[in-house]
Amino acid sequence: MRRVTAPHARLVAALAITLAGGVAVRAGHEGAASRQTQGRGVLSGPGPGEKHIVDRAAADRGRAVWAAECITCHGTQARGTDRGPNLMRSLVLLRDRNASELGPFLKKGHELQSGRQAGTLTDAQVQDVGHFLHQRLNEVLAKGIDFFKPEAVLTGNAQAGASFFAGDGKCTACHAATGNLAGVGARYDAVTLQQRFLFPSGRGRGAAANTAAVTVTVTPASGAAVSGVLVQLDDFDVTLRDSNGTTRTFRRSPSLKVVKTDPLQAHRLLLDSITDKQIHDLVAYLVTLK
Repeated sequence: MRRVTAPHARLVAALAITLAGGVAVRAGHEGAASRQTQGRGVLSGPGPGEKHIVDRAAADRGRAVWAAECITCHGTQARGTDRGPNLMRSLVLLRDRNASELGPFLKKGHELQSGRQAGTLTDAQVQDVGHFLHQRLNEVLAKGIDFFKPEAVLTGNAQAGASFFAGDGKCTACHAATGNLAGVGARYDAVTLQQRFLFPSGRGRGAAANTAAVTVTVTPASGAAVSGVLVQLDDFDVTLRDSNGTTRTFRRSPSLKVVKTDPLQAHRLLLDSITDKQIHDLVAYLVTLK
């Protein structure tokens, strides 16, 4: 489930939950200066036995740097705003061990809220900010189980969600509150609703077939068009399964016309652009459709 605290950083949880199961960071491992780097230098990357151990004093210093240079865009707890992403789902942070990823990223050039470039931060400041961010991440992972509670995602504004549904979300192109979504708020809890519009399967209740299957129509230079469920499409061949269950493969060429239809393309594109605030607003609206 994409559990995020609005505003946005574009996946929770859908990614916080997903990442909570796979991140090699264990909550509660906080102590004195990191023992990992003693005698070995900065780690080059994460491994199963390499955990970033948070130095609380460094995290406190990092908090001051964060407040001065980062908080406006990324928020108090680094969970993002409309101006910047949620760093709790940032691959840079998730792969980082003692500034192994964060340091090089900032040195490339990243504008700070003061107008300075991140490259002007000292190595010590970068390390401190890293400890602050890992401290926040540990807290997120330690509380991850709360993300499964339906009420945890009901933080949006239903009226704003209705506006997004009918406007920028373009949901009404395929759905209607009094049509195919009538009563959806009574059938599913908030968590399920969020998952279904972010990662739809295309299978409705009692559906006999996958209505979300990607189909393809192949038209040779000479001959009739052939349609079916897409099996594989690459630069060389296109394979489909027709209505009789027969698998057919066509060699791709300039004269072969191939038209692919993905019923869930709008949802896939939405996942790339929707903000966490819009997600929470939309969930808040959908649960009202009783």
